[in-house]
Amino acid sequence: MSTRFEILKNGERVCISGINGDGVLSVGLTYVKHPDQELTHDLQIGGLGMFDGSQDRQHHVAWPPPDVTTGDEITIRILPAGEYDEPEGLSGSPRKTIDDPDFGQLNYYVDSWDADIPFDSPPIETAHLHLRADDSGPSQHQRALIHELPIRHAKLWPDLSSALVKCHPEIQTVDELSVRLVNHIGVNVYDDSNAIEIVYSVEGDPEFRGYFVTLRNWEIVEVCMAE
Repeated sequence: MSTRFEILKNGERVCISGINGDGVLSVGLTYVKHPDQELTHDLQIGGLGMFDGSQDRQHHVAWPPPDVTTGDEITIRILPAGEYDEPEGLSGSPRKTIDDPDFGQLNYYVDSWDADIPFDSPPIETAHLHLRADDSGPSQHQRALIHELPIRHAKLWPDLSSALVKCHPEIQTVDELSVRLVNHIGVNVYDDSNAIEIVYSVEGDPEFRGYFVTLRNWEIVEVCMAE
């Protein structure tokens, strides 16, 4: 048995999460506000582990979260080993690799596919794809987005490069950016919407610094730096 988490909302118990033995328990709270949309708060309660004696592998699970909003108080109590509420969505964590006609070697783990592909959109030459989808493979919508992205990226590059210069704490000009920009990017597609996250990196920056650009309907909606 493991440590357990008791989650309360405004003093009322939401659930007790737990696993059998080794694994992971997590609780996360997120705030999201997109332009022209209402803000949202989401509470995530999850785990990775064994949940009954008949299982022969770990599973990813979740516990039903409550609706949360401004003013709510969320309390997490760390409890010793004991009984816990039954989770939802006992899903396995398979790994597999396929030879995809669009993206070449695609690697699947848990709920996402990853691949390295050519990206013909100067100054970018290659990209690492991270596509969230089930084990049947990326959707046709996701495939269409990735096929169109290099063309759109080239058209947007003057605006993208200007936004990256403004975001960088040291670089002052697009010419300087072009010298230091790494020609390999990350491309993240998390669902079947028209949103794409592109991650750039710059030579000479700290190892884990990245510049994140969100495109929605082929428009730049957010640019930020993260380390």
